Parts: sequence; C-alpha cells; structure tokens
Amino acid sequence: MKAIVSAVFMSAMYLASPGGAFAAGGYLQASSAEDQIVKEPNKPQMVTMASTDAAKGIKNNKGVVILDQTGTYFTIVGVQVGSRGGTGLVRLWFQTNGKDVDNSNCEQMVPNADFTTVMISQGVGEYKKGDKVNAMISGSAAGIGLVYKKPAGEPAVPSVIFSAWKID
Repeated sequence: MKAIVSAVFMSAMYLASPGGAFAAGGYLQASSAEDQIVKEPNKPQMVTMASTDAAKGIKNNKGVVILDQTGTYFTIVGVQVGSRGGTGLVRLWFQTNGKDVDNSNCEQMVPNADFTTVMISQGVGEYKKGDKVNAMISGSAAGIGLVYKKPAGEPAVPSVIFSAWKID
C-alpha cells in the first residue's frame, strides 16, 4: 500500500511539474452570450465569441483564435443549435487562416422552433505561431443557428464554447 501511494504521489508530481504532461503550452476557453442566427440560407458566417473565459498565451479576438506557439493543438467547439423561428439544417466547421479545414464539418437538423441540441466539432492539428483558427456556420434556412439561453437561477447556456490547448 505504501508503494502504491508513493507511486501515485510521484506520478501526480510529474504531471504537475514544468516538464510534465500538462506543461505543453497554452490554452483558451472562449464563449458567446449572443444568438448567432443564419440571416441568408447557405451563406457561411463566422462564429463570434466576445468572452474569453480562461486563457494562457492563446488569444481570442472576437472569435478568431490566435495561436502563440508552433506545435500540435487540440481544438473543440461546442454549439447550442436551435431556432428563432425557422427550421432546417445547421452546419459547423473549422477554418485555419481563412481556409476551411478538411473533414471538420458536422450538421444538425432543427425540425421545429422549440428544438435545441448541442453539436460539436473537434480536431487535432499542426499549427505555426500566429496561425488563426475560427469556427464557421451555415444553415439551409434563415432563423436557425446558435442560440443563447439564461435559465433563471442557473448558469447561462452559451451559444458557443470554444476550447484549444497545445498538446505538443
């Protein structure tokens, strides 16, 4: 038992050390407290994020995430898909330096005006210092997209939460 406790302690110390697993680099979590509704069908629009909830090194400029180091990053964007009067298909994908990222698109049908769900796109990629990453949406009809909610007595439901961290 003493050996197990010692091994667990040493593993935890390694992970927390400057050279440990969590020392790869910066991180970011950003979000939005605004609806982002499709105005024109099938016309891509950039996902915006006014709030930087947590960050170390990586910057958020209204939804454009600027990476501070060359390396491998894990990125994930979760959105609350819903309606403000329309129905149809919502799509979500990543861009790097203004170009669509291959195989990053996902889609969700909004079948009625009361429907909401979470949709996620994620990826791992090699980036250079200064690269810019952002999320994009489009919809098959106006009135659908990313919705913000604030339930009484509970935390907000952001329309988008974007996280990125350097893993290597």
